[in-house]
Amino acid sequence: MTSGEKIHRQSDMHPAPDDAVRLAVRDTNRYKIGEVAALVGMSSESIRYYEREGIISPERNPLSGYRYYSAWDINVLIKARSYRQAGFSMGEVVSIMNGFDTDTVLNRLASKQAELHQSIMHLAKLMYQLKEDAARMEETADAIGSFRFEYRPPMHFLQTQQGYALIASQCRILSDWVKDHGAFILPGGVYEGPSPDDVRYGFFVEDAKLEEVDYHNEQELEAFPGCFCLASSFYSGTGTPLCYGSFQSVLSYMEQEHLEIAASPISRIVHMARDGENAYQSLHQLWIPLSGKSSAHLRPKDMPIEEMLRDLGAYPFGSESLL
Repeated sequence: MTSGEKIHRQSDMHPAPDDAVRLAVRDTNRYKIGEVAALVGMSSESIRYYEREGIISPERNPLSGYRYYSAWDINVLIKARSYRQAGFSMGEVVSIMNGFDTDTVLNRLASKQAELHQSIMHLAKLMYQLKEDAARMEETADAIGSFRFEYRPPMHFLQTQQGYALIASQCRILSDWVKDHGAFILPGGVYEGPSPDDVRYGFFVEDAKLEEVDYHNEQELEAFPGCFCLASSFYSGTGTPLCYGSFQSVLSYMEQEHLEIAASPISRIVHMARDGENAYQSLHQLWIPLSGKSSAHLRPKDMPIEEMLRDLGAYPFGSESLL
């Protein structure tokens, strides 16, 4: 990228329709740079850049020094702008339009088409992710004080903190994730025991999103296979460390219903912000894996969910709160 291109990258795509209208009524074959800039929607600086690079060649009045552009120059600039709108840089536009090698142009167009396709797919996944985030946040907020049985999706975990200190050796992976793929990971914790010291902090990525975050070295991550869980949600704040006490109501319900914990509970933070008192608040999505004994009556595939929940004695607030 040349310095001229760098300076004018953002300014070469702004039309000035009023000037373009005035230009349209001029009956002449020579146009000043301001008129051309208004017509084609480029800055004067960008037009001069293309002139320096040789894709247009205006006439210059030797007495006044003014440049005068022809209809041919204008058509070339319109084509250059169309390439810019397709995502080509100004330098790439110059490379395409300096010379008449159609094979080179076709290769560049094919390459840009593939690049745009990749961008469109990524944006589509981001749009779906935002839709998923909104549904998760609404569901998690509505689940405060209630419990349900659900299948936790398989995911991987990267521990990034020891207490409140970052683990330096894991920051490389975290940095790679955050730079381009932060929308697909969620912070959270693994509760290996009841006390705050038993909680490991880090980030979760669902197995279905591993390819999107472009990470293929799962050996550096901890796998959490999908499993049947008791799910709920809870709030946490800056002044209260995470521990089993954060979701004591869920544990009390499990004790009441004789449900046993099969593995470490995990929670993912679906929203965090500062409150009016300048303290952090977080909304957690909670999963507690159930033991084989607790899930011994898991339904066959053809068993209605209502039957399965009745077999488990799982109607603390009526069926409406669970389905």
